[in-house]
Amino acid sequence: MKLYLSLLGCKVGSGLKCLRLPSFKDIPKGNIQIGDKVSIGQGVIFEITRTGSLEIGDRCTLGDYSRYSSIDKISIGKAVAIAEHVSIRGSFHRTARDQSIIDQGDEGAPISIGDDILLGAQTIVLMGASIPDGTVIGSQSLVRKSDKLHPYGIFAGSPLNYIGDRR
Repeated sequence: MKLYLSLLGCKVGSGLKCLRLPSFKDIPKGNIQIGDKVSIGQGVIFEITRTGSLEIGDRCTLGDYSRYSSIDKISIGKAVAIAEHVSIRGSFHRTARDQSIIDQGDEGAPISIGDDILLGAQTIVLMGASIPDGTVIGSQSLVRKSDKLHPYGIFAGSPLNYIGDRR
């Protein structure tokens, strides 16, 4: 797996575990970095364009059918657990009224996910979001740029609500 991903242009650390190879929208051009001891579930999709980048820290788990899509940078820290069907989206279609949506292209903003984080199943993280170290995001939550999160907090819902702190 490591050799195959390296041949595709990914920078891959040691100890990679893949249930199945991820799918790619574009062939990586050195813009995807995967740390040591990363586990990639089945059905994972990397939609990182030539202008985007994806950095995954050491000891992360990417759950089954999770999706990473951006024309900008997605940074995932160390020891991050991402559950199944999570969508991390660093870009969206423009939506001006004077032109068809399909003709407008995309806009993007970086996403920063710190260290020691849990993203629950079916969570969506939108462009510009920043998740600080130690945060827990409950299942089926929506994380936006405007959400004010603090380290080691537990949040859930849409809109995102503060539940408490990790002990």
